[in-house]
Amino acid sequence: MHNGRRENPHNHRGGERRGGRESMSTYRHNRPIKRPLSTGATPTPKPATTNTPLPGTSASQLMRLRAQKKLALRARMGLLKNKTDSEQLDDVEQKMLEHELAIAEELQANLLPRKVPQLPGYDINAYYRPSREVGGDYYDFIEIDENHLGIVVADVSGKGIPGSIVMTETRALMKSEGSRTMSPQETLARVNRVLYNDIKRGMFVTMFYMVVSLERGIVLVTSAGHNPMVLWRAATNTCHLVNPNGLALGIDKGPLFEKTIKEQKIQLFKGDRFVLYTDGVIETMNTNHEQLGQNRFYMKVKQLAEKTSSEFLSILVDDLEAHQGEAPQHDDITIVTGRLTEAGAVQAPPPLA
Repeated sequence: MHNGRRENPHNHRGGERRGGRESMSTYRHNRPIKRPLSTGATPTPKPATTNTPLPGTSASQLMRLRAQKKLALRARMGLLKNKTDSEQLDDVEQKMLEHELAIAEELQANLLPRKVPQLPGYDINAYYRPSREVGGDYYDFIEIDENHLGIVVADVSGKGIPGSIVMTETRALMKSEGSRTMSPQETLARVNRVLYNDIKRGMFVTMFYMVVSLERGIVLVTSAGHNPMVLWRAATNTCHLVNPNGLALGIDKGPLFEKTIKEQKIQLFKGDRFVLYTDGVIETMNTNHEQLGQNRFYMKVKQLAEKTSSEFLSILVDDLEAHQGEAPQHDDITIVTGRLTEAGAVQAPPPLA
């Protein structure tokens, strides 16, 4: 492991061309992974990659998770703030909680892209699984122009309806501002100015945002207090942490945020893989209250880096679940990964003699 700190959805029109080149709107898309691929043949209701469900949760476990979800929402319901978790809910209170949960779940579902872009020379895929509460994770793909793709992974501090509302606004701001400039630093500065005035104090959003120049394999990255990106270099079989400075969105109204946030430029070469994620990944906890941790996560990235992005996510999520065991999931899990493939990829420079 090398701590290279400074290496530190949608209706798509088809057949459109701009300037003689095929626009991104003509590219095919994959559905993002919301359930991990199974190693068994029996389908189950366990949430998590696209086509083959995992064996998993029993009816009693599902009932327990639903009860825990309702209890977790009590703190956000004004009429229930004086009740303790041990008190039973009457029919009206229970319906109120279910109504809030349904609203928050719908808001959260609408935040996520319906498809993942399939781009020549790139193998990109994504995985998302919510925790027992409606959480604050969000990821997105922003089609800036025919040759530039923005990739966002973010985490809002609040959960339930408040967190979903903040993330809805953040997504809208990113869609608007991200299409106006190729600079992720400038995009986040503009988003922060608006978000600071709109969200209540104490709430904030961490975010990692990258803009990929598809033809050149150049990536501009910036981080608003988010987890570092893991960059695996195929030529050297080493992992590097890409972690430019930056404050979380919504903490400062502008001057300090804009002074602190930095933008970093990275050249990707053939075979290289990047991984964006939220803290629910590395904080996955087992029944002994042991977290997966950063180092084990980085080692798994290195071990799986050469696989397709779909295989990468499937095996990685299996490993996360093996570590978690019977313990409950405490936070959302979001992973977005991509790799340069043979077609159109930039060749890495030869190693020094």
